[in-house]
Amino acid sequence: MAKHINELIASRRALLGGLVGIPLLDLAACATPAQSTNGTASAGPGFASVSATNADTVSLPNGYSWRKLIAWGDALFEGMPEAPNLDALTRADQERRFGQNNDMLALFAAEYAFPPPKTQDRLILCANNEYASLELVFPQLRTPRDVSGEQIEAIYASIGVSVVEIARERSGWRVVKSNDGNGRNRRITPFSPVVFTGPAAQHPWIIEAIAVVNAAEPARGAAPANAVRCGTGANCAGGLTPWGTYLTAEENFDGLFVGSLPVDAQFNEPALAIDASSFGYPGPGFPDKTPRQFRMQDNPHGPSLYGWVVEIDPYDPTSTPKKRTALGRKKNECATTAIAQDGRVVVYIGDDQRDEHVYKFITRDRFDPSNRAANADLLDHGQLYCAQFNETGGRWIPITLDAANAAAAAEESPIRFRDEADLLVRVRDAARFLGATPMDRPEDVEAVCDENWRGLGPVLIACTYNSERGFAHPANPRREDPEHPNRAQSNLTGHVVRIDEASGDSAATTFTWDIFVMGGDPNAESATVRTRGGGAPAFVSTAVDGEPTTSGDRFACPDNMFIDSTHRIWIATDGSDAVFEDCNDCILMTPVAAERPRPIKRFLVGPVGAELCGPLMAPDERTFFCSIQHPGANNVEGVEFATLRWQGTAPASSFPDGGNAWPRSAVIMITREDGARIGD
Repeated sequence: MAKHINELIASRRALLGGLVGIPLLDLAACATPAQSTNGTASAGPGFASVSATNADTVSLPNGYSWRKLIAWGDALFEGMPEAPNLDALTRADQERRFGQNNDMLALFAAEYAFPPPKTQDRLILCANNEYASLELVFPQLRTPRDVSGEQIEAIYASIGVSVVEIARERSGWRVVKSNDGNGRNRRITPFSPVVFTGPAAQHPWIIEAIAVVNAAEPARGAAPANAVRCGTGANCAGGLTPWGTYLTAEENFDGLFVGSLPVDAQFNEPALAIDASSFGYPGPGFPDKTPRQFRMQDNPHGPSLYGWVVEIDPYDPTSTPKKRTALGRKKNECATTAIAQDGRVVVYIGDDQRDEHVYKFITRDRFDPSNRAANADLLDHGQLYCAQFNETGGRWIPITLDAANAAAAAEESPIRFRDEADLLVRVRDAARFLGATPMDRPEDVEAVCDENWRGLGPVLIACTYNSERGFAHPANPRREDPEHPNRAQSNLTGHVVRIDEASGDSAATTFTWDIFVMGGDPNAESATVRTRGGGAPAFVSTAVDGEPTTSGDRFACPDNMFIDSTHRIWIATDGSDAVFEDCNDCILMTPVAAERPRPIKRFLVGPVGAELCGPLMAPDERTFFCSIQHPGANNVEGVEFATLRWQGTAPASSFPDGGNAWPRSAVIMITREDGARIGD
């Protein structure tokens, strides 16, 4: 970066304060739940680092404690048994219970306001339920083959999104159960009605798939005439909008489907070939029991209904979610928003797969803070860009029909995009033709914003890992070293890239960048790590060009991130336990403004086999929330729950209930015993 981040932030706040003609300048101060800052300098970690551990619990610094808020299967409505009957769990019952394998979390004020108040005693929690595991939902089965079609429907109903009201009490936050027709709690599953909006809504593949889905899934309840009963699934991360809606991102949607793509579809979208073998869904082994809409032979273009950013209104449980096709179809990890200097809204998106790209979408129209309804369709009109990283700078390349077809022709590719709808359905191919930089699994993207949601320029991108990178790139510097095969094996431990938008404007089309942190061990070559899939140990340091990027605790595989009000970034890991076998996945913290080597401290270590995700704080920053996903999973990549009940053994974890309990994904809440702000 050309300037220290504190200088950048100070200068941009001054600039924004002088632009009297730009909207939003008279808004009162706020801290948005996921990403805004108050413009103060970053404070360092105010806690002692948690030691590496394999304990099957949540390990925290001294003076901190945790409690479960909600876990898979917990009832969302009054009058229901608190726990599900796993011997007779039905789709209808699961649609009224908290979903499985929760990922991203988002918080909204009980009543919409911009900006939201910092002190609130009632909130709406949105949680993604990313995927399902047959052996967890129905542990009583003697073998997987005993599963019924009704049980598979219940498993599909356990994913999607959970919307839950919570209230603060003296002992902490609790779930507020809804009565039918009264309350905000609801589930949005792959069977729920949704509406497709934007340029790709009438794509032939989508129209064809809609007909199959609506014939297979009968209408239930009130919904718009153009609703599609395909709901949402494979929801990983997402984002919040300034107008109070939730953006959930559909990621590994190929895991929803059974079978393989027909030849013509494989040709037309090679980057999205269906391979459900590693995502834990029941369908691949039971095609005759899987709902018709998820069978490739019956619905060959069914996957075109997924891979979108979906907008949900948490305030209206009767509202129909909208799939915003203008943001492009891919394996969306996130959808993080910031407001540009001219009032337009910018959405940052990572495409979470090896060698995929980073995107941003800029709305055509400006955000209106005085009229929530006026912002309802902002995400249907605008320009989508992909990121190209050069030596130290980069640019955002507009993804347009003419440019993409010209680039494809220049490569002598037979692929052509018929229209804008086709361009957005196959946006991965378009980005590749246009020269977007292949990244090491770009997952979460977080923008540093001011108290009015205005982007200040710095943007952080978590690249989780890439075990198959065969060539180095400045923004992805690790690769296999043929001369020293035991010293590096591609990018085992991941890294975080920091970009700085030109002039501090989120709508800029150029940027500078640097490597913010490299995963690995700050002590260079003093420790060995496991290689994924076996093989000889590898040395992995945090150095770039011989200089370490971090000091303090080792970590690997950064995934979800959260930036608090004092510019400290909290990094959750996914797969660190597959690299450093003496420590479960964890959450770490470092100041965004820290100079290299950046001090990084381990704040939380999760239970055995769990991915940690969705870190965020309550508006007053006195409660820290996070998701504990798939506790008990095996530490070997691609193998979930190697110890299954039908194999005659117990799972590796009993989190969160302990004892002999079967493991459940859960949302936990962390507080300080003195009631002070988290991290200070």
